[in-house]
Amino acid sequence: MGKGFKKSEPTWKTAEKKKKRAQQAAAIHADGAKTENASKNAKVAKASGDQRYMNKLFMSLSAADTESPPELDEEEMSKLTDVAKERHMFLHQKAVDAYHEEQARKKAQAWRMLVKEDKYGSMSVADIIKEDPMAVSSFRAAKTFSGINGLGSYSVMWNSNSSMIATTGHDRSLALWRPEAVNGMPARKLKGHKGWTIQSCFSPDGKLICCCSSDEMYIWDPTNGTLKAEWPAHAAMINGCQFSPSGKYIISCSNDLTSKVWITKQALSKGKKGGAAHHHDDEDDGEEHHEHGVPVAFHLPMEGERGHSGAVIKGAFAHDDSFAITVGKDKAIYMWNLKHKGSKEREFKGHDDPILNVAINYDSSRFVTCDNSGRVFVWDPKVAAPVHMFREHSDIVYCVVFGKEAKEGKGRIITAGHDSRILVWNCYEGTLIGEFESKHKSWITGMSMDSTNMKLATVGMDSQLIIWQSLPPPPKNFEWVDKVIRVFKRIKKFTGL
Repeated sequence: MGKGFKKSEPTWKTAEKKKKRAQQAAAIHADGAKTENASKNAKVAKASGDQRYMNKLFMSLSAADTESPPELDEEEMSKLTDVAKERHMFLHQKAVDAYHEEQARKKAQAWRMLVKEDKYGSMSVADIIKEDPMAVSSFRAAKTFSGINGLGSYSVMWNSNSSMIATTGHDRSLALWRPEAVNGMPARKLKGHKGWTIQSCFSPDGKLICCCSSDEMYIWDPTNGTLKAEWPAHAAMINGCQFSPSGKYIISCSNDLTSKVWITKQALSKGKKGGAAHHHDDEDDGEEHHEHGVPVAFHLPMEGERGHSGAVIKGAFAHDDSFAITVGKDKAIYMWNLKHKGSKEREFKGHDDPILNVAINYDSSRFVTCDNSGRVFVWDPKVAAPVHMFREHSDIVYCVVFGKEAKEGKGRIITAGHDSRILVWNCYEGTLIGEFESKHKSWITGMSMDSTNMKLATVGMDSQLIIWQSLPPPPKNFEWVDKVIRVFKRIKKFTGL
């Protein structure tokens, strides 16, 4: 036998060793399981005992609404004090969890009731909004229309009585929808635009709808689909258009670094209709600037003034037509005085990225802007610095709208964008108060609140139009929660915690 050779062990000995090791391992495992079960049983028994004492205390404290101590003997009270001290945080957390569970249940019940009856208790949702606009910060997706405007849609707009919605997009059409439609098809598609339809807006009375496409402006009659006026408005792509609250003016914003404010009546009378130019010599427009026969009420900036150094993306009017605000890719915000020939009144600075949208609230006490980095700024027109800044979105914010609140000092802002999130903010306090359960599968590019302040329409690059219905807030007080709070106050008082 050579050096280094090791004699192998008989097979039966190896088997016996393996069996012995397995038995030892099983015994150790059994002992561990017994110990664990014993510990668990002890914890359960202790918890059950503790719970019996706490149940007794709860019943005693809840039996009457007086501040007198419960009828317990000295030993029970001593035990309860020890248990309360040891289990205080655990029970407090259980109460918090139960509170949220009950709150969610009550909210779900209220929401189901709304879906069924469109009411919340004795008050309708409209009454709640009127009483406290900030109370409603949640919406549900009530209806979805798919395949709108080809590959995607850029904007959406309600008319004045919430009976019609207009959408624009890739297919070069202006689609008009009836919210109550069940077949998912537009009521009418207005075609004839020379490029993608970028933005549309209804006149305040709902009798006209303006749309910008390529470098031209179009005015249609939404009831019969008649083209009322068409004219080349800018030397480059038009990014946005908007009627003033009075309906007297229309603002257009373009890549040619300018904005223009048009007089609606003169645009209708002097714009091209069916390819023919109309100009009434007996009508004095009193303006110096004309674009293809259509007078420009205000050219922003005025000649000799410095304006935007980049593309102008969007514009908005004050509620009394006294001023307009424009924003653009140059990160600038300008206020234009429309009572003084459109002169530049103020510049607002704060954004470090291109600004994509602007909205002004119902009384012009606030306006809001959003940018390419996901930031949303709230401004006071009288102050050059922002009042609030929101940074909850993770990507570009395309849309900002104000709720049509009826009370001074109340105001919701709703924002949406590239991250497909729809958020609701308190514009006066600068706080996030709600978020939609978004149904969009891609960027949200357009958003509009209806005249009732109860519905919202959104569109996006997923070619969906979604109509959202506002939901009521959960009840503010629950009898069960009040009882729990009252009991815990007494526990703290009687146990000295």
